[in-house]
Amino acid sequence: MDLTTAYSDARHRQPDPVKRAGGRRPTNEQWVMVAAVWLLAAWSPEETTGWAATLVPGRTKSREDQQWPKPPPLPEIAEAGDLPAVSGATVLTSRVSVGPGRPYGSARSDAEVADELATSITEVTGVRGGRGEALVRLLADRIAGPYSDVLRLTTAAGASNGPGPREPLHLLHRDTWGSTLRVLLEAAPKVQQPPAFAAEGADGPLRTRIACLMTLLSELLWVDNNTPVTFRFRLDQLGQGDGNRMTEAVRWWAESGENGENVNERGEGEFQTVSAAEFPARLRNGILFNRLWDEDDAEDGEELPDGHLVAFLMDDLSDLLLTRMGEGARIACAGYPSDGAHERITVLLAAGQEAAVLEVDLT
Repeated sequence: MDLTTAYSDARHRQPDPVKRAGGRRPTNEQWVMVAAVWLLAAWSPEETTGWAATLVPGRTKSREDQQWPKPPPLPEIAEAGDLPAVSGATVLTSRVSVGPGRPYGSARSDAEVADELATSITEVTGVRGGRGEALVRLLADRIAGPYSDVLRLTTAAGASNGPGPREPLHLLHRDTWGSTLRVLLEAAPKVQQPPAFAAEGADGPLRTRIACLMTLLSELLWVDNNTPVTFRFRLDQLGQGDGNRMTEAVRWWAESGENGENVNERGEGEFQTVSAAEFPARLRNGILFNRLWDEDDAEDGEELPDGHLVAFLMDDLSDLLLTRMGEGARIACAGYPSDGAHERITVLLAAGQEAAVLEVDLT
């Protein structure tokens, strides 16, 4: 899923919270990189060195029409990146074919380029250890390949900062078909937090962060080799009422569901009460039941390796939901596996006059 799905109806009221070149919308692949940058900012401690990000989707010639064994003309780079001018560019990686019908190959391995990018990202952001380091590696891996062309840019503004540990990281990423994403990470007085929809009010930052988490989880968790696990989140008012809050939350969920569930068909009997203490583990175990998270790391049914990014993402998602709904929230879950896998996991949280639902589609 992409971030625009996660933002629900708010996306129709406000522009996408990312600067766009020529009104272009980011591709799904670009949204993964955007989500990683924004979440890295949200995960950066307040005391860390300040940094800011600029993310600009654009378009240029496809790889079939123009290969990048060396940088294309600087005016073309500037146009793709929505820049007034570019003073220089270096090829970090590119896919080149030696002739018609011949496969594309890269002079450098994806891992080598990702190592270089991870070091550069860390130098600018100051992120060290734990979940931040795991997220930096994901971002570097996605920028580096396996179907990427990447330029490192210099501009008049960037050159004025001079070399050093805080030198800006300015990249232009191109996919096979010519969609580009310009990524600028640079020093700032404080860490620039992800954008949020003004129409969401106080919940804007929460929805942005949850959208980032769900985007990255869908990138890492798969039902099979072709189908990612998808996530939906909604938060709404239950309105006045003096009845059982969870019963009212179930009715709200069933009547407002995207798949047309009827409250008489999907009622409270499906849900099991879960305590706040056990909720994070139940959510993690339910989602990971017979799910791939990284086909190079583990087989189906094996435990999640220590320090895996998926664990950090799911723990953050649980913490955000519990913090937003408060200590007195009632939690109920449906669709957790017992004798076999389910098609959907549904988590309802109710507190006061509010209800939230997290739906995980495993089909």
